[in-house]
Amino acid sequence: MVKEIIVLRESGILLFHYSVGGTRRLDELTAAFLSAMGSFAQEVSQDRIKAMSFAKNKLVWERKGDLYFIALVSEEDSGEIHRVILQDLAEQFVSMFYSELRRELPNSKKFRPFADTVEATLQKFDGIPGLARRYKTILLPAKDINALKRALAEVEINRDILRGGMVTSDGYVAVSNLRAYELEAVLDLISTVNERVEMKDHASLEKGTSFLMVQIPKKGIVAFVVKLGMSDKTYLDLVNPFTSLLQLTSFADARKFKPDKVEGPISFYDFDAVELAVSEEDIRRETKMSLSSFSESIQAGALRLVNAIGKTTTVIEAVEASGLIREQADEVLAQLIAKGVVHISKLFPVMEDRDERFVAYLEVIGIKKRDFDIVESIWKLCNGSLSIREISERSDIPAQRIIEVLRALGNYVQWLKERMLTHVR
Repeated sequence: MVKEIIVLRESGILLFHYSVGGTRRLDELTAAFLSAMGSFAQEVSQDRIKAMSFAKNKLVWERKGDLYFIALVSEEDSGEIHRVILQDLAEQFVSMFYSELRRELPNSKKFRPFADTVEATLQKFDGIPGLARRYKTILLPAKDINALKRALAEVEINRDILRGGMVTSDGYVAVSNLRAYELEAVLDLISTVNERVEMKDHASLEKGTSFLMVQIPKKGIVAFVVKLGMSDKTYLDLVNPFTSLLQLTSFADARKFKPDKVEGPISFYDFDAVELAVSEEDIRRETKMSLSSFSESIQAGALRLVNAIGKTTTVIEAVEASGLIREQADEVLAQLIAKGVVHISKLFPVMEDRDERFVAYLEVIGIKKRDFDIVESIWKLCNGSLSIREISERSDIPAQRIIEVLRALGNYVQWLKERMLTHVR
């Protein structure tokens, strides 16, 4: 289910916030979201990143221009379905507030009426994300879903028609009020329906009931749990408001979804740097406050992580120092980023030019032959314009080895936190 929705400018300005239960969890995660976007921006296309997990929730978003439409949903919910909902909301938001959005500093009070639009849109899609957790789902336009739900409710008023739904011929659920075990039975039975109308018994059904299954040409099967005792024609007359509307409904714009694969939690690149944004005393205090709802073992690990942060501490070094499993450590980092007490930044090494002094220095420190070969391979790339990951990708040398060798060179290597494009060899 959707718990919260925000509209956020890329610059970090919050334009709109909607919460089902009055919570403002997204406010806390906004900084982490923007930091992650900045961290990913130069590594992969942001268009390929669509969800981040945080504990039992996840963020799902769509981008339109310089606006992010972000939803906080249950971890098990379909991210794809919620992105469709956000696309719908994005179109409506920009259409409704186009003039206000052109202002450099729009008045957030102007956007408050959008809450009614959010609630109306969520109502149209009610129940669909839940279906998509477990079943293949075909998602019709919101107006069609809403109309079919109304027609289904109208049919189910009759005491002889208990519950119903519609499944495509290839097993995608379009709309359903069937219980989970009934829907699973229908999915098993659709391949056995040969006639236009058939009554199907099933062991899962209560005594005195059966499935009424009706074929809808070029679409699929309508299935109702009905009380036994009437003719096929009588049943067909009773369900006609739903079947007739379904025959008139176009499936041309429908989108098909399979149950989400488990979307991995937010993960930071192992060899980016973690740096403190406040004093050590402040960060320890903030860490205890921010993570007070976490278990004692995670809180202790978070303090170990914080204590390990130095000038060029990498993410993987901080994670290993914490003693936490990776998912827990990444969650801790995300929380600390959201509170503004730590930053994630790339490392851009700059190596001094190779001259006689440099060669003499290598002899003094007694660099190993295999390490010297790495220096020979990467020194031209260490000019401040490439991150550790980029150097690793260009040289085919593991990032861990590159860092080990460069650190062994001591003061002959500078570690920048921002890309430098002027220092070119």
